[in-house]
Amino acid sequence: MGKHAYLIIANRNPNQLNLLLNTLDDSRNDIYLLIDKKSINKFYNIFKPMYSSLYMIDPIDIYWGNYSLISAELKLFASSKDGNYDYYHLLSGLDLPLVNQDVIHNFFDAHLNKEFITYSAALSPKQLAMRLHKYHFASSFRTTSKMMHYYHRLEMKLYSKLPQRRISFSKIAFGSNWVSLDQDLINSLVEHQTMIHDIFHDGFLVDELFIPIFINIFPKYKNKIYYSSPVNDRPNEFQGNLRYINWWDGSPYTWKLKDYSKLEYARNKGHLFSRKFDENVDKKIIEKVVNYDLSE
Repeated sequence: MGKHAYLIIANRNPNQLNLLLNTLDDSRNDIYLLIDKKSINKFYNIFKPMYSSLYMIDPIDIYWGNYSLISAELKLFASSKDGNYDYYHLLSGLDLPLVNQDVIHNFFDAHLNKEFITYSAALSPKQLAMRLHKYHFASSFRTTSKMMHYYHRLEMKLYSKLPQRRISFSKIAFGSNWVSLDQDLINSLVEHQTMIHDIFHDGFLVDELFIPIFINIFPKYKNKIYYSSPVNDRPNEFQGNLRYINWWDGSPYTWKLKDYSKLEYARNKGHLFSRKFDENVDKKIIEKVVNYDLSE
């Protein structure tokens, strides 16, 4: 029975993050935490695990839609890889496990050397190729400026008519950026950071393209994928990254207490984690998941 690394990116809700850290506190886990630099002052009282080692990774500024999220992921991969863990679980600070650590470790012990990724069929290759153009002012995709919003619309309209030249059309794929990966793939991602930067830097929403395209470039990893059928954002589908994420009701939808039966359904279907939860929207669903699901 090997150890696991939990790699967490957080940008808000420090009390909720502490609950997440508490659920992961286990002698079989180490935790690596990277906080968005813009929010670092909010996180002044971080949970100190009793059984896990907690490593604080130097914060960076993370902006919606741009390459900075890939930078954060690669920083976590590089910081943790020398631990030689059986699995590396990338989570956001708004995630929770749906089962306890015994269930998680037993499952991954039974499926060693598999990669857990969700592929999506929601967008066409042409739509995805637009994301790989080099956008200007890439840190401002989510903006309140009418001028910048208008500029981005013009830029995207232009790029819809032009081919992108970063990578072959046949290599393009996408899916959730929240994944569980083994040591081999983590090592390869860290080794090829320069190539990854060249392909995705200055793109738009490239975090969802990053690992699926990497696997298409190095197809030896395709045979290791646990569940490769792409999803179409429907509630009854199985998500191969084992994270139940509700895109059909939101972007993604934030779970509420009234949705608890849906999370039970997801857990029974084989999902081990879910997102997203927000204590400012509904704290009771978080408490119920932590107090009921994880104590069983």
